[in-house]
Amino acid sequence: MSSDSYSVPFLCNFDGQLNDTDSVIVKNLWSGYWLLEDVNLSKQIITEGVEADTITNRLKDGGHDNKMSEKMLQMAISSLLTFCERNWNPHPDEFNLEKHLGIEWPKSLDVSTLLQRDSEPMYANILYPELLYLSSQIFSALSSFEPSLVNLWWHFRSKVTHQRTLEDTSATLFNELELIIAKLYNESQTLDDNRLKILLYCEIAQAYLLYGRVQKVDEYLIKARELAGLKLELTGVLGKRTKFQQEALAQLALSSELDENFERPSAEQSHGGSDLPQDIELQDDLRLSKIQFNENIMQAELPSLEQTLCLLTVQYLQKSQPKDDLMNEELQPYIDAVLSQKKGPWSTRVAALLIRCKLEASHKRTVERAMLQCETIVNDKSGVTNTSRLSYLWATGLSPSWTWRQQLADLYLSLGLVKAALNEYQALQLWEDVIVCYTLLQLRHKAAEVIQQQINIKPTVKLYCLLGDATDDVTCYAKAWEFSNCKSSRAQRHWGNYLFDHKKYDECIPHFEKSVEINSIQESVWLRLGFAALETEKWELSAKAYRMYTYLHPNTFEAWNNLAKVYVKQGDKNRAYRALMEALRFNYDNWKLWENVILVSIDTGHFEDVMRGVHRLLDIKNKFDDVEVLSLFAKAIVQDSKDADGNSTARLRKRAVEMFGRITAVHQNKPEIWQLYSDISPTYLLKGQRLLKAYKGFTQSGNWSNNPETCLKVMELTELLLDYSLKARQEAEDKDILQANQQLSSARLTGQAVIRAVEKQDWPETQQLLKVLKELFNNVTEYMKSVM
Repeated sequence: MSSDSYSVPFLCNFDGQLNDTDSVIVKNLWSGYWLLEDVNLSKQIITEGVEADTITNRLKDGGHDNKMSEKMLQMAISSLLTFCERNWNPHPDEFNLEKHLGIEWPKSLDVSTLLQRDSEPMYANILYPELLYLSSQIFSALSSFEPSLVNLWWHFRSKVTHQRTLEDTSATLFNELELIIAKLYNESQTLDDNRLKILLYCEIAQAYLLYGRVQKVDEYLIKARELAGLKLELTGVLGKRTKFQQEALAQLALSSELDENFERPSAEQSHGGSDLPQDIELQDDLRLSKIQFNENIMQAELPSLEQTLCLLTVQYLQKSQPKDDLMNEELQPYIDAVLSQKKGPWSTRVAALLIRCKLEASHKRTVERAMLQCETIVNDKSGVTNTSRLSYLWATGLSPSWTWRQQLADLYLSLGLVKAALNEYQALQLWEDVIVCYTLLQLRHKAAEVIQQQINIKPTVKLYCLLGDATDDVTCYAKAWEFSNCKSSRAQRHWGNYLFDHKKYDECIPHFEKSVEINSIQESVWLRLGFAALETEKWELSAKAYRMYTYLHPNTFEAWNNLAKVYVKQGDKNRAYRALMEALRFNYDNWKLWENVILVSIDTGHFEDVMRGVHRLLDIKNKFDDVEVLSLFAKAIVQDSKDADGNSTARLRKRAVEMFGRITAVHQNKPEIWQLYSDISPTYLLKGQRLLKAYKGFTQSGNWSNNPETCLKVMELTELLLDYSLKARQEAEDKDILQANQQLSSARLTGQAVIRAVEKQDWPETQQLLKVLKELFNNVTEYMKSVM
């Protein structure tokens, strides 16, 4: 079966019209009623063995029988689409699995165990996992037997769907997906249909998004946008957000533009028949439902794929940017752009509405609309067609329908409706959330009772772990580990978390290590392992854990910062510097991070970053007075040390003078800083003027002469002051003579005051310097007599 013959219709994107020449199998697949064409073949496969190897052998025995391959493909597609329709529909119709397959599923085939990966079990709410297992095994066999575009694409979709059924991400599944993506991408390069390529890139980006690989998501998002000729740009436009707002203020708006040279079907043409969910209008006594802009925003009528790309941009930003109010403001225009379209894919619209619900859940003026919107989606029984429901499903990243109900329960909880949330969580068997609700109701003992009842019905590793969480009984984790035959990453994770929360860092480390050994892509475990190892001074282990975490989740500045700290402890400050540069990419406003940047940069010779850090701290805190750092920096400038790249540091003198100017404007009475400012100043006149400021700072208390140490410090400064002021006058040009005279006069008076104060104390330590100072003072006096 060639990919050219079957790729587009067999992919079941449900975004166009079939041709009269399309096969009966294709027409049946597009009907939305996914019955198996050959029930006898289904019986044979299930009886003989559903494993991929067995199915591959059957295909090989049939030689190049296109009919056999086509029947297998139809069975797998029908099974996967039926599985998705059951699990992405909040109100599915009755379904008889035995009737669908033509045979009772063998009790010896425990699908919940077969679908486990890296000990990660399926969610309890997944319906008919047998269909997923059957389809994934057939797709695996087909893509192995004949790696065509259609076979590889469906194999890829089955793996993504498999990951969505698991409670946590699986390293094994991710590795399998990466191999399929590489083959699929190569196969797709022969495609002439750019619209199909865009869809594929969206689906691949969504797969990487599942695992938090934001750099890969960005890569495929850019490729898809370029192919689509879509330009999205955020801009500031004056507008009003509230009903009683008098003056228009700058608001974020999204302008969208489509390249006219690209051919594309409209959303009406591709998804005109989709019944989209109702968009609930905001009913608030203050806030407007939509921002009223003073001018028209350039917004194109987006076709279906472009709407999905806009949605993908939102999801990418959510994953890659720090979670704060600014990010929410940035996301809203993208969401509005999707929701303002009259037609589009059902899954794209639902995903956009659910994201908006999540964003609005944290604000008192929008949380009620979020709840009503979520209820509308969950309770929708309007009879959306199966094909509309599943069109672009893998490109939108829409999660199964039971998670929508979970989101509704979360909204109930945020509104204080704890009992309503509890009922939903119990119905969904989300026992961790049940514990939270009972704790809020001050009935934590009740949570333990409910979980124990579930264990009595059917014990699982997760239930034993949650019982341990509810009772703080560490033996429950040991039971969970034993129950899993020492194979559960969850059991070790919960065990480690318990010890970590009780600050038993030495004891939690072995449990975290076992957990990541079983499943290596558990972000939270790597993060906690890194911190525990840091606290117990196990630098090598801590560095390994933080490196792994930053690989899995590169946009967290705390992890990069802690990794830098570990490198400093290991004496590897160059690697610490690189880690801090990564941290800055994700948080530019954390003053502690900038302090670390300055300290490491000064030690590694990155003097430009020292200046950048000082300026940033002055911006954030309006303060920087670390004399030790500034001394090292000034010394490097004066001695013209080489920086980390082998460049001359003296080239930075002008910028360094500007930096010290900012610092002294804030810290006007810090004599040590004024003295350093003098050291790097380019002329004797400026050096003298700044030393005079330093002198005033050192002597302002009036007690400086009572201590021989401070006395010597002031004398040394005064010696430099007289020397610089004298040289400034000697080298002064005509236009600077008046200023130089004033400076020399001030320096002489200062010298006279210092000499008198030192003579009164008569410290033995100061006698030698006093002679030098008197001699210099006399030279200044004689010179002034000769020129004035």
